[in-house]
Amino acid sequence: MGLKCTLSFFVLLVAAPAVARQPPHPETREVVWTWSERCKGDHKLGVTVRLDEKVLYRGVLPICRGSRDAEDGRVKFHFHVGRTFQGKYRTRSTDSIEGDIWQAGGEPDALMLGISFDTNDQILLNTLHVAKPEKQTSSELDKGLFITTYPLPAR
Repeated sequence: MGLKCTLSFFVLLVAAPAVARQPPHPETREVVWTWSERCKGDHKLGVTVRLDEKVLYRGVLPICRGSRDAEDGRVKFHFHVGRTFQGKYRTRSTDSIEGDIWQAGGEPDALMLGISFDTNDQILLNTLHVAKPEKQTSSELDKGLFITTYPLPAR
């Protein structure tokens, strides 16, 4: 027992200075694109959601470079359409469908936008779109349902 205590004490004496000499890990904050009302700069991203030829939503997202904790962008919109989503979720033309777009993540060269559509009864679609702040990008979310994002000129 005495030998174990002595050995443990010796290990502690040898290891403690080695641990104390290690430099602290600096917390690096990666600068990414964010969508936030706090973004007051010249960067704006246009977004259009359309079903076939009908525009369901058109808006402008204020974007800027910052830390991930600044991400708070979100927009909701409503529309009525009778159709089938993902080949299995049916809606009637009288059903109110809520569209929701939010920032799902940020990268140094892109924004990840989450897009969902739902009724009071069910989630119809939940997916992602990669938006590039420097160029137009489009994604087909479902058959005939598209989102397009594009940089807007500074004013």
